[in-house]
Amino acid sequence: MTYDPNRPTTYNTTERTADNAADRTKESIDRNTSKAHDAVDSAQATAHDAVNRAQDTAQDVQAKAQQAVSTAKDKASEYSAKAADQADAATTTAGEKLSDVAQTLREKAPATGTTANVADKAADTLDRAGTYLQNQDVADMRADLEGIIRRHPMEAVLVGLGIGYLLARSTRR
Repeated sequence: MTYDPNRPTTYNTTERTADNAADRTKESIDRNTSKAHDAVDSAQATAHDAVNRAQDTAQDVQAKAQQAVSTAKDKASEYSAKAADQADAATTTAGEKLSDVAQTLREKAPATGTTANVADKAADTLDRAGTYLQNQDVADMRADLEGIIRRHPMEAVLVGLGIGYLLARSTRR
C-alpha cells in the first residue's frame, strides 16, 4: 500500500482493494519494465557479438585472400623464372648449333674463288649470330629488339607485315 497524505485515515474495503490492485499493477509494470530492459540489453549484447563475429570472419577472409594472392604471385614468379631459364637454355643451344653450322660451312666451302668469299661471309655471319645467342639472355635480346624497332619503326612494321603474310600463307595449306 502506498502512503497518500490526502487520503482519509479510515477507508473502506473497496478503497483498500483498489490500493492493493494499484500496488500490484505498479509492481507488475516495474517487473515488465525490468524484463524489457533485460531483453533490450540481451539483444544489444547478441547484436554486438554478431558484429564482432562478422568482423572476425571478414578479417579471416581478407587474410586468406591476401595469402592466396601472395601464393599466386610466388607461383607466377617461379614459373616466369623457369620459363626464362628454359628460353635462355634454348637460345644458348641455338647459338651453339649456329656456330657448328658456321664451322661446317668453312670446312666444306672451297678454298678460293667467289663461292669461297660468299661462304666465308655467311660463316662469319652465322658465327656472330651464334655467339650473340650464346652470350645474351632473353631480357637482353628483348631490349636489343626494342632498340632496333625504335630506331627503324617503318622497317619493323614492314617486317611484321611480311612475317604475318608468310604465316597466313603457311597455315592456309
